[in-house]
Amino acid sequence: MNRSIAPEDRYTSSYRWVILAVTTFTGFIVMGFPTTGLSALFSEIAESVNLDLIQIGIVWGVGTVMGIVTTLLGGPLIDYFGTRHSLVFLCVTIGLTGALRGISFDFGTLFVTSFLFGMVHPVLPMNLIKLNRQWFAPSQLGLASGIMSAGFATGLMLGSRFSATVLSPMLGGWRGVLIFLGVMSVVMGVVWLIVHPPMEKPTNKRPDIGTILSNLKFVARYRELWGFALAIFGVLGLMRGVVGYVPTYLREIGWTPVDADSALTIFFFASLIGVVPVSYISDRIGNRRIVMIVASTSMSIGVGLMFFVGSSFWGVVLAMVIAGFFFDSFMAMNGASVSEIDGLDIALVGSALGFAGMLQNVSATIVPPLGNTLSTIGLNFPFLLWSASGVLAVLALVFIRKRKA
Repeated sequence: MNRSIAPEDRYTSSYRWVILAVTTFTGFIVMGFPTTGLSALFSEIAESVNLDLIQIGIVWGVGTVMGIVTTLLGGPLIDYFGTRHSLVFLCVTIGLTGALRGISFDFGTLFVTSFLFGMVHPVLPMNLIKLNRQWFAPSQLGLASGIMSAGFATGLMLGSRFSATVLSPMLGGWRGVLIFLGVMSVVMGVVWLIVHPPMEKPTNKRPDIGTILSNLKFVARYRELWGFALAIFGVLGLMRGVVGYVPTYLREIGWTPVDADSALTIFFFASLIGVVPVSYISDRIGNRRIVMIVASTSMSIGVGLMFFVGSSFWGVVLAMVIAGFFFDSFMAMNGASVSEIDGLDIALVGSALGFAGMLQNVSATIVPPLGNTLSTIGLNFPFLLWSASGVLAVLALVFIRKRKA
């Protein structure tokens, strides 16, 4: 294995496909599976530690509260320390903090351990996006981003389907599942230590708070970045709200646990089918923004349908397909688009991703519990707020500007 690939040779090196394969599997086991795995386990967790619907929403959202700060700071730190060291550190830390949730015994301890997990978990995708940008030319970046997102989508799909119905009985309950997933994340950290070639040493000044703030202030001048950041704000609020609520919601209106978990499986299976071809199309047409507008419109319509279909099986299936088909395509295109902003040096890509990640985590923190509070009016009312969040993404993309402020 070539352990010393120069930056200028990465776009043509066959080793870039090895990097992409490990990136994709990291998305599956560290990002995707644990996310929906937790939401599928919420009914079991709620019964075990006595949570109500609003507390479930708080636990689901608090995982990203600290991510608001850590993504903002984490992007510039990734720029300095490099993707290799950052990947190893993040995977190991995600594993340890994720496993800690398995020892929670009440709402308070689950809140704290989820808070700690959320300090590091939201930072990892920025690292994976920057890694793709380093190894793939713009003509292949959409495809590479789509393949990476397919790993996320597969993990999201299988996590929703098998965490509660297969892994929980096999591993002795929800605690065993969370500990097992934590161990797997640590294993991925070891894999990255072996697979990722050593990179050049950083030549920029060691980061301090002044340098970090200066870099963030510089990237914030790009109006295009604001458009993509507001778009991800809308879509992540929609997705986190739906994924955290749908399994419990369907159980509440009379669905069996297996059928309720299958709804999210449909959402992410539709996303898995669409992610690679849609991402490839964005490479061919050379306009990722148009793809993202179509994607966010579809998601908003699908989630809005959930307000109307009630307990109808085929109605829920249709809503999940429409809402889910473009989700991972959107995520792939958004990350690629931020990394490709005109005039943005690759050395500052992490800072730009951190800025967008900050708004992403603000949304993931406040939009799900805000939607859940509407369940006191009617169990289907949260879907209206999450659909409106998708409309915000559409508007941000329609009115995006490419000039500096």
